[in-house]
Amino acid sequence: MAPAHSSAKTEREKKLKSLLSFASDLTKRLTASPHDITLIEDLQTHIRNLPFPFSPTVAAKQDELDRTGTELWNLSTRLRREYSQPNGRSRDDVARKKRALCLLRVLAFLLLDTAGGQATKGREVKNCIRLMKVALKAARVCLDDKQLDSATKVLERAADYQDILGNAKDGDRNGEANVSEGLRIEYFAVRTALAWRQDRMDTAEHMFSKSKQLNCEPQPSTAENMVDLLYEMGKDLLGKRNYELAVRWLERAHDVLGEQGLENLSPDAGELRLSIMQSLVQAYMKLKSTEAQRRAWDLVNLLDTDYGEKMVVQLLKLELLSESDTIDSSRYYTVLLRLIRSVVLTDTNFRTIIHYIHKIKDHSNVTARRSLDDLIELRLLSDQNQDWIEKAVITRIWVGTTGSSSEQSNEPLQELFENISRKTKHPLSAPATHAAQTLLWKRVEATYSQEQYAVAESWCLLSLHPLFEKAGELNKAKIARKVILCALARQDYAAAREVFLKMSDTGRDEPISRYLMYKVALNSGDSELAVQCLDLVCRQSSKDATLLYACVLEAQNSGNKRQAIVALEKVLDKYEYSAPAGIHLPALLRCTARLLVSELIKDGNLNQDVLEEICKVFESGASQAKASRRRPSTPAQQLFTSSEFEWFSKNAYNLSLKYCAEMHPASLARILDACIQLITLLKEQDQPEATNDLPLRLMFCNFLAACAYTTLARAEDNIQDCLQCYLAVRRHSQDFRRTAAEQLQAEKLEDSAVIDVISKHFQVVKLELEAALKLEDWASLEALFEECWKYKNPNHYETLADLILIIHSCIVKADLDGKYQTKVFTVLQKIINLTWCQSNNDIVKLSRWIRCLFQLALTFDESISLKCLDQAKDIASVRKGVSTSPLPLPAEPFPLNSPPPSSSPMKANADVCAKGEKHYPSIELEWLATTAFNHAVDYYVANDDERCRLWAEKALALAQVAEDGGELRGLLMGKYSGLVWKE
Repeated sequence: MAPAHSSAKTEREKKLKSLLSFASDLTKRLTASPHDITLIEDLQTHIRNLPFPFSPTVAAKQDELDRTGTELWNLSTRLRREYSQPNGRSRDDVARKKRALCLLRVLAFLLLDTAGGQATKGREVKNCIRLMKVALKAARVCLDDKQLDSATKVLERAADYQDILGNAKDGDRNGEANVSEGLRIEYFAVRTALAWRQDRMDTAEHMFSKSKQLNCEPQPSTAENMVDLLYEMGKDLLGKRNYELAVRWLERAHDVLGEQGLENLSPDAGELRLSIMQSLVQAYMKLKSTEAQRRAWDLVNLLDTDYGEKMVVQLLKLELLSESDTIDSSRYYTVLLRLIRSVVLTDTNFRTIIHYIHKIKDHSNVTARRSLDDLIELRLLSDQNQDWIEKAVITRIWVGTTGSSSEQSNEPLQELFENISRKTKHPLSAPATHAAQTLLWKRVEATYSQEQYAVAESWCLLSLHPLFEKAGELNKAKIARKVILCALARQDYAAAREVFLKMSDTGRDEPISRYLMYKVALNSGDSELAVQCLDLVCRQSSKDATLLYACVLEAQNSGNKRQAIVALEKVLDKYEYSAPAGIHLPALLRCTARLLVSELIKDGNLNQDVLEEICKVFESGASQAKASRRRPSTPAQQLFTSSEFEWFSKNAYNLSLKYCAEMHPASLARILDACIQLITLLKEQDQPEATNDLPLRLMFCNFLAACAYTTLARAEDNIQDCLQCYLAVRRHSQDFRRTAAEQLQAEKLEDSAVIDVISKHFQVVKLELEAALKLEDWASLEALFEECWKYKNPNHYETLADLILIIHSCIVKADLDGKYQTKVFTVLQKIINLTWCQSNNDIVKLSRWIRCLFQLALTFDESISLKCLDQAKDIASVRKGVSTSPLPLPAEPFPLNSPPPSSSPMKANADVCAKGEKHYPSIELEWLATTAFNHAVDYYVANDDERCRLWAEKALALAQVAEDGGELRGLLMGKYSGLVWKE
């Protein structure tokens, strides 16, 4: 047994030495920069090993352990004080350091505990008191930093000291009895807090009850610490909405504090008591019970007695009043008025007052108005804080313009504005004015829509108060015009004229102001004023004829035929004669177009009648624009300027683009034809800066027109009309190709535009091919075929191939010269070659085209069909991955067990895509091979052995690459072996 005992002793000495060595380096590691990343882990490791059990080895090091623990404790206190201020440190760095210092305190306590908490010394009351104090401080730090495991470990050791202190005889404790009992109470308080942090409220209740069972009056400092912990618990539970538990613990905090005299506590005890009572009132309010409300009021009344000057007390009263089922507005106003009179105005306090005014507004608009009036007149005007005054005024306007109509008289606001104007001597700022007038304007609009024209007019006049001097001329004119509208509605034309005369020159000369006065003149019979207003509307309507038309309509609606005639004459003068820039034919057409377009959609569909009128407008615009070019006139006299061309062309273009899918093709074609004419005129204006996008727009119009006419032609039953549509298709297609060639050659287009133009060019060529086919213009086919290859566009070869097949059928049906068929076969072969060279080719479509070409050419030119067989074999070989060398068929049939001949070498253009992923369709390959072999049999029957061998060789070579395990080739080989040849 001796060796084992010696080994254990050696191990204890080793651990103790390691601990002391680690502790000696802590000062250096804690103050090291950068931060020691392993420090926290090392601290935790040593804490887990402590305290050491009592042994002679530990006893021998008691003094060193005690001294080291004391030094580390003092170090943690000093460093914790230093790190209480960030001083530029990062948040993560501060958090790591605080955790390390917390663990350092735990380590320091455990060192002291190891040194003095065991054996005889550990049972001494004086030593227990010392270690209990250290333990409680360390536990509190752990709780503050949420290090619950460490706090638990510390309190587990403190439990022993608590037991010792509790079991000590009074004679042993002498004068230390009170200190011991206080520490025991504090111990149970900290245990209560730990249980709370661990969400173990049953344990917290148990620990608190044990503290109460001590039947000892705690010292004031101990009681204050305990109250602080209980308050933190109650506040936390309140934040977690556990109101019943919050009330319980806050009441305990209040009771414990109440058992002490405030004079015996620290200076902060009064604020602590106020905070406890405030939180307790809030918790009572959340319980929503009658008893809780009564207790809350009792506490508030007590607060009012002890802390009546505090703002928080008045706020609690307001909160309690707000929580009532029926708010006592009078009492609420009394509390709010006391708050307004007594509070020190700061931004925060000002916002708080405004907040509670907002709350009472929902229940009593009158109380909110009175409170705001008191705030402004009693406090804000005397303080002369313009920002607060403006915010309060805006809030007062908001309160005064909402609520029931019986409370919305503007006389109190008028009096308030007058009072503010007298005492501040300067108007509101522009932003505040804008906000205030926005609220007032809502009231104006509401009353005006309700046909309360006199009320609306009074609100308008209030909006024009000198307090809003910085409203700006535009806003003032807008409000004045609303007054004119109200006067018009009340048929008080003299009042309208008076307001108009008070407006600024700028406001009076605005077209909308003159339009309103034109209405006043019509209704009051003032012809002179009507003429003046109409002249000004005409002069200022060069960009928009809406007001002039409105004048015409007003004149008609008023029944004043003379004025209606005058208004129409104005329009005709601007149209027929070279009057000053104003309303003329283009403007009339523009206005008409705008109105018609606004009515184009009805119940989600295009209104065809409106669309017909729109077509007429744009056709008329194009026609008149062309006519205007023939007149020998100066630019100033021209009715249709380049800007007019631009407007009409852009709107026709946008309309076509927007509704091309919904429009009838005939209507779409009409608008596009007008747009093309206008763009052509615009290009002739010699204004390069305005023509950058004209070619693109022209191309797109021609493209859409070609599509529209193609649709019409396909649907037309009348042959002549159908042919006329196809002639239009050809015309627009040719125009598109011509413009596209110019733009692509000039290289001015962006890459995306180039791609789009090339794509549309290919589609246009196909449409033109269709038109040539229907018009039987066979001579143009060759040139159009060449246009297909002008620009690379592999994405549309499929539709072109289908069209080529249709053209071939028409050529055959028309019994044309063979050269046309040859050209068609050449085009189809080129499509096949180009498609094969694409990396993303579709082998299924490719095989179908090869079959079609093979089948069509078989009775026309066998050499083309033979090339198709070679090409199919080459493609299938590549797709299969076969590498072969030529091996001609023998004159005599192959033996059945002979190996099959290899295919011919690959063509050069097939090397581009020698690694395709899809295999040649077996059904297509089988069809070609069997058809070719059958054709060889036909020659065999016709005694043409040479051609028979040729076709048989092609068929067998094609069967060679079939991916059927040689089945097809074996079948054909068997049939070929059965043929008998003549010597």
